[in-house]
Amino acid sequence: MLLPGRRALLYGGLAIAVGLLALAGALWIGGGGPPPPIKGLPTPGPLTVWGLSVTRLALDLCSIATVGTLVAGVVLAPRDTPEANACVRAAGWWALAWAVCALMTYLLTLSNILSMPANEVLGDFTLLNFGTTLPQTQAMLVVTCTATVVVLASSRMKEAGLPRWTGVALLVTAGFGLLPPVYVGHAASAGDHDIAVSALMTHLLAAAVWVGGLAAVLVHFRRSDRLASVVSRFSTLALCCFVAVTVSGVAGAWVRMDTVSQLWTTRYGLLVLAKVTALVALGVFGVIHRRRTIAAIADRTTRGTFTRLATGELMVMAAATGLAAGLSRSAPPASGGHNDLLGYDLAPYSVGALVTEIRLNPLVLLALALPAAGYLAGLRRLARAGDPWPVGRTLAWFAGLAVLAAVLVGGVSGYARAMPSAHALQYTVLNVIGPLLLAFGAPLTLTSRAITPGSQYGDIASAILRGRLAARLTHPIAALAVYVLPVVVLYGTGWLAWSAANQAVHLLTQVLFFGTGLLCSWLLAGVDPLPRPVTRRDRMWVLAAVVAVQVVVGLFLLAGPLLAQEWFSQVAPRGVSSVAADQRLAGLMYLTLPVPALAALAVRLTRSRKTALRLVAQVDVRV
Repeated sequence: MLLPGRRALLYGGLAIAVGLLALAGALWIGGGGPPPPIKGLPTPGPLTVWGLSVTRLALDLCSIATVGTLVAGVVLAPRDTPEANACVRAAGWWALAWAVCALMTYLLTLSNILSMPANEVLGDFTLLNFGTTLPQTQAMLVVTCTATVVVLASSRMKEAGLPRWTGVALLVTAGFGLLPPVYVGHAASAGDHDIAVSALMTHLLAAAVWVGGLAAVLVHFRRSDRLASVVSRFSTLALCCFVAVTVSGVAGAWVRMDTVSQLWTTRYGLLVLAKVTALVALGVFGVIHRRRTIAAIADRTTRGTFTRLATGELMVMAAATGLAAGLSRSAPPASGGHNDLLGYDLAPYSVGALVTEIRLNPLVLLALALPAAGYLAGLRRLARAGDPWPVGRTLAWFAGLAVLAAVLVGGVSGYARAMPSAHALQYTVLNVIGPLLLAFGAPLTLTSRAITPGSQYGDIASAILRGRLAARLTHPIAALAVYVLPVVVLYGTGWLAWSAANQAVHLLTQVLFFGTGLLCSWLLAGVDPLPRPVTRRDRMWVLAAVVAVQVVVGLFLLAGPLLAQEWFSQVAPRGVSSVAADQRLAGLMYLTLPVPALAALAVRLTRSRKTALRLVAQVDVRV
C-alpha cells in the first residue's frame, strides 16, 4: 500500500496529467496551438508556442495553490495552530514556484511576440528589457513581484504564527497577484470591456479560493482533529464560490458571444460548454458533500469517503483549469463594435436612461448579494431563537443595498465614466447615502446576536471591535482624515480623469469612497457598538465636517475650472448639452442630494442630546 505522502504525490501527478490533457484538447479544439509556419517569416518555434500554454497552466495552478493554501491557513483553520502555520509556510513555497512560472511566462510571451526562439531572446539583454514596455509582459512582472512579496512575508513567519491582520494582508496580496493578466487577455478586447474584465476577475478569485482551498484541506487537514470544523467552514465558502464562478462565467461568455447559437456553432462555444459540464459535475460533488460526507466526517472511520470524493472533485477541477488555460489561448467569436475609449456603448442620455439602462456587472452583483444573504441568514437565526429584531433596521439595510444597486448596476454606472453629473450622483450615493442607510441597519449588532463565539464562524463582531485598526480608525480625527483624503485626491489632482478613463482605477476609487463613507457613517449613526466611546459632541463635529466637504466640493464644481474636460468631451453621449453645464449640475448634486440624509442625522443627534439633558435635569430635581 502506498504511504500517505506518496499517495498525495500520486494524486497530485494525476491531477496535473488531467489538466495537461484538458489543455491539449482545448488548444486543439479552440485553435490555440501553433499556427502553420509561413515560408519566409520568422517563427518563435514549437518550444515557445507549446511551452507558453504549459507555463500558463503551471502559473495558474501555482497561483491557485498559493491563494487556496493561504485561505486554509488564514480563514479556515483556527489561529496559531500547527496546521495554520504549516499552510502559511507551504503557501510561501507555492508562491516561489508561482514567481518562477511568471518569469518563464515573461520570457516565452516576449519570444512569441517577437517571433524569435526563446534562447535568442534570453541571450539578448536589450530584448529582455524591451519586455518592460509591453502590457502582456508587464503583467507578468507585476505577478512576479507580488508572488515574491508572499514568499518573503511567509518566510519570516515565526512558530507563533502570523498576526490576524498580517495574514489577511498576505491573502489579499496573493489575490491581487491573480488580476494583472486579466487586463491584457481576451477580456480586455471584449464588446463590454468592463463587464468582461469584472467577470474574469470574479471568476479567477472565486475559482482560486474554491480549488486551492479544497486542495489545501486535503493536504494539510485530512488527518487533523480539526478536519470537521475546517470542512464545515469550507463548505459555506465553497457554496459562495460556486455561485460566484457560475454567475461570472455566464456573464463572461455572454459578452464574448453575440448569440446563444455560438455555443455549439463555434469552437470557442464548445469549450465553454465543456467548462459548463465540469461546473455541473462540481455542483453534484458539492451536493453530495453537504448531504452525506460533512455530517459523518467527525467519525475517523468515514474520513476515507470524504478524501476519495474530494480527490475526484479535484480531478474535475484540474480538468476545468486546463480548459480555462486553453480557452485563454483561443480567440472568442467576433463581437460587435463598441466605444474604444469606454469599452462599451452608451445610449443617448436622458433622465429615463439612468433607470432603464442596465449594466449587470457580476463583481458588483455578488458584492451586493453577499451582505444581503448574510443579513437574511442572521435574521433567520434570530427568528429561530425567538429573538426579535427591529423592522426599521432591516428596512434601512436593504434600502441601503437598493440605492447602491441603483447606481452600480443601473444606467448611472454606465454614464458615470462619461458624464460629471452621473459621476457625482454615483459617488454621493456611495459616500453618504448608501453607507448611512447600511449603518442604521446595525450589521455588527445583528452579527453578535446571531453568531455565538462557539459557532463555526467565530465571534466576528468581537474580533472587529477588539482590533487595533478599528479602534484607531474610529477616532473622530482619524475618521475625518480618512474621509477627506479621497475627496481631495479625486478633485484636487488629475485622479478624476485617470479613474474615468481606467476601469480598474474607477473601481478602486469607488471602493475607497464607499469604505471611507461607511467608516464615518458607523461613527455617526451610533447604532452599532464602537471600539472606543465617541461623545455626541464629537459626532456633531464630524457631521459638520462631512457637510462642509459636500458644500466645498459642490461649490468647487459650480464655480471652479472644468475637470477632466478632454476626457468627458470625447466620451460624452448624445443628449449632453456641454461638459461645463453638466459639471455645474454635478455641483448641484453634491449640494442637494445628501441634504435629506444628513439633515435627518442632525435631527437625530440633536434629539438625543436634548433627551440626555432632560434626563439629567430630572435626576437633579429628584435629588
